[in-house]
Amino acid sequence: MEATDIAVIYQDHHLLIINKPAGVVIHPTYKHADDTLWDALLVYLAQQDPENWQPQELPDEPEWAGAPTQVQVMLREKRKARLWKEEGPLPRPCLLHRLDKDTSGIVALARTERSRRHLVRQFHEHTLEKRYLAVVQSGAREWAKPRTPFTLMRRLADGTEQPADAAKLLSSEENGEFVLDGPLQRDPDERRRCIVGADGQHATTMVKMLAREGRFALLEVRPITGRTHQIRAHLAAAGCAIVGDQTYAPPAEAGTAEAALSRQFLHASSLTLYRYPNDERCRFVAPLSHDLVLWLQQYCPLLLDTYRLLDNLII
Repeated sequence: MEATDIAVIYQDHHLLIINKPAGVVIHPTYKHADDTLWDALLVYLAQQDPENWQPQELPDEPEWAGAPTQVQVMLREKRKARLWKEEGPLPRPCLLHRLDKDTSGIVALARTERSRRHLVRQFHEHTLEKRYLAVVQSGAREWAKPRTPFTLMRRLADGTEQPADAAKLLSSEENGEFVLDGPLQRDPDERRRCIVGADGQHATTMVKMLAREGRFALLEVRPITGRTHQIRAHLAAAGCAIVGDQTYAPPAEAGTAEAALSRQFLHASSLTLYRYPNDERCRFVAPLSHDLVLWLQQYCPLLLDTYRLLDNLII
């Protein structure tokens, strides 16, 4: 990945929002040491003009009055240094969350220490809201079945919930809402995948049916917690894996729509947060990746129409 491939959705002194393409690892690992999003991002930022930022000039504190001149100068310099540390640009932006290699969409980075703490608190308090678009199918790998109690509940208009299953989810009317709840852990048989298991961490995922076409359904997914592979593993445990998911979905037969997709149909479509420093509630949107649009055009035009209507409403 090159610096010119960085798609910036929003950028200011405190915050950077980008649209990650599929097929790119965010951070270097022992398996993917080069061509990462992080490498390209650092080059992109280095190519920008230096930001002419200076700490705000503040009046002296009342308790400084009467102190010797040298002491007042020292206090001003210490405050300025503190402001540089808190409000000045970080040497490198701080990545606040991750996406799997073959998931596209929004990634947020903090550019100052104050912004980093502000956003981390929102993640911990679940006031920051991430939404994904996913196309799912019926079925999943046999090993993905829950190995400890797992609930799939239909949320009714009056706020109550009733038990559901994959068939009810996939056949529900538009805007039908579901709650998936079950602890997630690494699969002891294969550490690169996750399962609903007794030793896992609590995980909750909200799902809304947007549209159905044939054997496929377009979902809006909102993870309440942020576990590894949460959306992919929860949907597979529910019996409706994401189309194109090489790990969790059933093997695709040659010549089918499922086989035509080279990666999972999962896209981080929007991120809603309180932006530092004014605490303004902001929603950022990442357009659906071109490869997913092309797949919808060929195999699910009705789902594409739904997405375009949704996209127009967002914009």
